[in-house]
Amino acid sequence: MICIFPAQHAHVPALKALLYRVWHQTYTPFLGVDRVNQLTDMWHKPAKLASEVEHELCASFVALKGEEVIGHALATAEGDGLVHLKRLYVDKEYHGQDVGKRLLRAALAAFPNGTCASLEVYENNHRAVAFYKRQGFTAQEKLRDEFAKDELYEFRMIKAL
Repeated sequence: MICIFPAQHAHVPALKALLYRVWHQTYTPFLGVDRVNQLTDMWHKPAKLASEVEHELCASFVALKGEEVIGHALATAEGDGLVHLKRLYVDKEYHGQDVGKRLLRAALAAFPNGTCASLEVYENNHRAVAFYKRQGFTAQEKLRDEFAKDELYEFRMIKAL
């Protein structure tokens, strides 16, 4: 059975491992191994993940199968009713089992006064783009990724809550 829970400090090491694994599964084909390593090292430091668990403007959730962290969602309150989905990752082995949908629902529900949700997703990440569209998000902008060495684009997607 897969359960969704608010992330806790005890989850941080497994969460870091999940993010590393899922980033390689998802982004290595178009960013390359070295770039994925660089970004995960920069963005998924244990101290940063731990601070997100306790920050009052963050909603950090994990999907657990037993004790194993198999998915993660992070949303933040950005003011004026805007909720920004910063992360939604599910281990490839659990795709198609509604884990992402459940994590997304939990992260957005953590902000009951939210009126609009936003996110960015790489244009090349066709599976994720299709998932977000099925969840009611629409692409509003196409932006050049400031972190990519090559020309790489992402969509800014929004959804009314």
